[in-house]
Amino acid sequence: MVQVRRREDGLDETDRLIVAELKQNARISNVELAKRVNLSPTPCYERVRKLERTGVLMGYHAKVDRSVLGQAQLAYVTIEYSSDHQAAYGDLLAALSAADDVLKLSELAGVTKLRMKIAGTDITTISERLKQWFQGNRAVVRYSTEFVTHAHIDRF
Repeated sequence: MVQVRRREDGLDETDRLIVAELKQNARISNVELAKRVNLSPTPCYERVRKLERTGVLMGYHAKVDRSVLGQAQLAYVTIEYSSDHQAAYGDLLAALSAADDVLKLSELAGVTKLRMKIAGTDITTISERLKQWFQGNRAVVRYSTEFVTHAHIDRF
């Protein structure tokens, strides 16, 4: 009997190959995926379904060229906030969560700061958008913006 080596996360090498292939092309057919990972189609399909059920694969997404949508400019914004104004902080999170141009929002450990990735038409548009959200919000102590000039690696 061949012993299959699983890592701490419960995935074996074949599972990892499947995940790697789907990260490259989520629209690949099951037959083609099976060929690439050296399985027959049915076991490959079953493994993909198991990866979905266990939450390893959480969805399939289209990678969009934001410049075609008029959102070619990216920026990273660091937001320092005061925990003394919980209602205003909640309002800020609600506004940012509802905004399609906010691509990612993360709370940083050990500090009262958020880090946001935002897309917009240009620097002026993004700057105006930030003023709308932050000026007058009592929770926001200060914020700084860094505009992306070139993305060397852009993984989904």
